[in-house]
Amino acid sequence: MTDYLTKAQHFFEKHRNMGAAVPMAKYMKNQFSFLGIPASKRKDIFRVFFNTFPIPDLDTSKIIVKELFNLPEREYHYFAIQLLTKHKKRWAPTDIIYFESLILTNSWWDTVDLISSRIIAPFFKKYPNLTGAMTDSWSASKNIWLKRVSIIFQLSYKENTNTEILTRHILDNASHSDFFIQKAIGWALREYSKTDYKWVLNFVIQSSALKPLSKREAIRWIDNKGLIE
Repeated sequence: MTDYLTKAQHFFEKHRNMGAAVPMAKYMKNQFSFLGIPASKRKDIFRVFFNTFPIPDLDTSKIIVKELFNLPEREYHYFAIQLLTKHKKRWAPTDIIYFESLILTNSWWDTVDLISSRIIAPFFKKYPNLTGAMTDSWSASKNIWLKRVSIIFQLSYKENTNTEILTRHILDNASHSDFFIQKAIGWALREYSKTDYKWVLNFVIQSSALKPLSKREAIRWIDNKGLIE
């Protein structure tokens, strides 16, 4: 166990709250245990910790992140993801393999979505030439979490969204029975509808393979705005 990890545990243990931990675990279907630190407080605690202790170099941080993900409490996994974001300028193309391994570690929607938005999205903005091949392999994977990331990693891209990739990954998984895949498809389309709602409407109309849940989620923003004629 690294010294940095020991310091993190000592620091976060001071904020353990079992009264909050139980409902937090229940919300996550008791997949993981929690220290009981809510999201609003975590942000402040993480900031204080980073300002108190020097951030290790990237190679050391990657070792620490794996150790953090081996701890049972979910807050340590969130903290691990935040630690990696401190090294955005130092990410190398080969780091995508490491990031993929994190998606597959203690996987559930909360960390998967966080890794997608905080790590995968900025990584592919930095290395766009890797986007197609890597996310195509995730889309074709049997792992639902890799599939989910291939669909949602462009949520924040707006007008820079690669609609060819988005289309490919949605159609690859449109008939998938898993809730998290159907929801991801609807979410990705709904978010892009805020940039080009006509494109999304046309896509939904033409894509007969989309599950009802995906369709409902896809047009929800458009419908709320009264844009469906």
